Amino acid sequence: MPKPTHIALMASLLLGTTMIAACSKDAPTPASETVKAVEKVEVKVEAPVAVVEVTPEIAGKKVFTRCKACHTIDEGGRNRVGPNLYGVFGRKSGSTEGFAYSKAMVAADITWTDETMSAYLAKPKTYIPKNKMSFIGLKKEADRDNLIAYLRANTGG
Repeated sequence: MPKPTHIALMASLLLGTTMIAACSKDAPTPASETVKAVEKVEVKVEAPVAVVEVTPEIAGKKVFTRCKACHTIDEGGRNRVGPNLYGVFGRKSGSTEGFAYSKAMVAADITWTDETMSAYLAKPKTYIPKNKMSFIGLKKEADRDNLIAYLRANTGG
């Protein structure tokens, strides 16, 4: 461990070195003198390339992904587990050719409108008891409205 006199000597040397450096021509210049020229930098901010408005049809397409495992929507499309939905609006329930409906769906004698479709999509088993559609339903009215808008736009309806 250094003696107290050695510590004082080291402190003096350090202080002296700092003072000499401050007086030399290599000493750093004050900040007010260092900033003499300012370089201009232009920054271009571009507007977004595209703004996509989410319409009911676009939102409905997303909802339809839950339906497409069982249903097709193309004109002349085939029936799957569920009937092809092309032309569904204005059609009677249980009337798509080539699809084996439940007796309950045929007997329901419903004409598909926005209102009947929404009620059915909310709770298929409650709206038409004993129908064979296993889908639990769409709880959110917005989802039903968007799906109906998508179906109207894509099924000739």
